[in-house]
Amino acid sequence: MLKFVKVMDEEELPPGKSAIISAGEDEIALFNYKGKYFAIANKCLHKGSPLGEGRIEEGVIICPNHEWRYDLETGYCRQNPFMKTKIYPVRLHKGKIRIGLEVLEKDAHLKAVGKGAHKPPESLKFKIPTIQKPINPDETL
Repeated sequence: MLKFVKVMDEEELPPGKSAIISAGEDEIALFNYKGKYFAIANKCLHKGSPLGEGRIEEGVIICPNHEWRYDLETGYCRQNPFMKTKIYPVRLHKGKIRIGLEVLEKDAHLKAVGKGAHKPPESLKFKIPTIQKPINPDETL
């Protein structure tokens, strides 16, 4: 079952920025690329580097360590079309960024937003790194 969980306010993630969200044991890299939001698994399939610290060029996130490339919309790896990293659906609702997370049927009764209406779950933590500048100086975020 897919449940959308509020992770932050829209103004907290301006264009050109990224955030790394911890959701239980998983880490999710959330990007604001040219005003559109994308969420992808934070671990590079090559050596596990944090994709949230990479740079974006033409809708592709580039791993900060070994330059592996992943399409932000599909998660497909440009080096190996048979490899794909997990992507997460992102929705905006009343100025809040929400990420779709899988919830087990037995846990569906649990509130995903924490005890209070405006308090995120304690398992969600994030830090906001700056996306590195693109190699191509003509590319703008």
